Amino acid sequence: MAKERANAYQEPRGWLRAEWTPAEVRTVWAIAQQGDMRPVAELARAILGDERAHGVLSVRVRSLLGLPFTLEPAPGGERWAKLLEERWWSLFPEEVLHDLMVWALLTGVGLAALSWVEEDGLLWPKLDVWNPGALVMRDGAWRVRDATGQEHPLEPGMWLLYTPYGPKRPWEKGLWRTLALPWLVKADAIRYWARDNEVGALRVAYAEGPTGETGKELAQLLADLGGDTGLVLPEGWRLDVLSPSAEVWRSKAEAIAWADRAMTIAILGQNLTTDVQGGSYAAARVHEAVRADLLEADAETLATGLRNGVLSLWAEWNAGDPALAPWPRWDPTPPEDLAARAETLQRLAQAVATFAQAGANVDLDALLEEYGLPVRKGQGLVRLASGDPPQEAPGFVQGQLYADALADRLLSRLPDPLAGLEADLAQAQSYEEVRALLMRRFREASPEEVAALTERALVLAGLAGRYSVIRDVER
Repeated sequence: MAKERANAYQEPRGWLRAEWTPAEVRTVWAIAQQGDMRPVAELARAILGDERAHGVLSVRVRSLLGLPFTLEPAPGGERWAKLLEERWWSLFPEEVLHDLMVWALLTGVGLAALSWVEEDGLLWPKLDVWNPGALVMRDGAWRVRDATGQEHPLEPGMWLLYTPYGPKRPWEKGLWRTLALPWLVKADAIRYWARDNEVGALRVAYAEGPTGETGKELAQLLADLGGDTGLVLPEGWRLDVLSPSAEVWRSKAEAIAWADRAMTIAILGQNLTTDVQGGSYAAARVHEAVRADLLEADAETLATGLRNGVLSLWAEWNAGDPALAPWPRWDPTPPEDLAARAETLQRLAQAVATFAQAGANVDLDALLEEYGLPVRKGQGLVRLASGDPPQEAPGFVQGQLYADALADRLLSRLPDPLAGLEADLAQAQSYEEVRALLMRRFREASPEEVAALTERALVLAGLAGRYSVIRDVER
């Protein structure tokens, strides 16, 4: 087993540009082509200051981390998977994976310093996420800057590189390229909107009239007006108060709305129907917010990155074989919509009834199996006392089902003399009390109502029986 190893490098402090212009964004692209990640990371950090960009990025990442999680053992590695599973969330806390993914999605590269600590006779990893601006590529190989500005090669086992878009020129595929333009447009729109509000609040006054000492006095009065609410103009003078148009804000609001939609679509693959809100990341909400293919891709790339970059080394140093490393699995399978399934089954039942009325010889077992409903082999939905297959007597089956439904409806229309009977009988002290209780209950039912409903039911049942016999005879 390898010995404890600590990553002694100190992360460099980042700098944050106060203002960004389209020309500076183009400069970031030019510098990135030389393999320097610092300007890319600083632009990404500035974009994270936008509430919409930050919110939807958090939705995408936390949607993945909130999915059902398991560790899939490698062949022969069940013991090692169990050991790792017991410590998983202390080794890979959600906040660490969150920061790693946010940087990786934005810039194309997630960087974490690795240290190895011995506990219970085994080595365990500890991750410290760095700003990817510390990375620079020289001659096709990554190097990392420390706090002193010196560059060092990435020593194996001491660094984790997570590149969800692939290892080749990953900065070209990061979200920063797509987010930069709407982010700039939104920032300018907000700045100009605030400036318009400021001008509107100041309200510039314009006066004209005869020249002379009176004009100088009026100019001084206007300058000193401040919070005064009244002013008497000298004879021959006219005063106008200038203010922006009441509609001046509309173009800025539309620009901000467009930028928010553009950033949301770039990050989630679709536009949210409502504003992003914190709170629950239940499975149903997750799949409504993040496009399914993006969620699946994030689950696969994060699993591969952690296994190749950390878990394989953990298995090699502790078990002697990197192939014994388990696979982390986040399950992106959408949850079943039970309401939609119930509606589908209801329509299926209506369709089966329609087929039966039309005399279609439908294989019900096969149909139900196709829709995922359990079917007991050898038992259909209906069994005849004669033992004949229901398909041989569809008219009889239809008539019996109709009669059963008719009886159920009849009972639902009649008062139930048995409701609460058990409780009443428990209080009776003698046979006479029981008899009196039963007589009183049945006297409360209306004989005329019972007779009328029963007669209607018998007539309908008789007609249904005749129709059923005619159908089977015609067959």
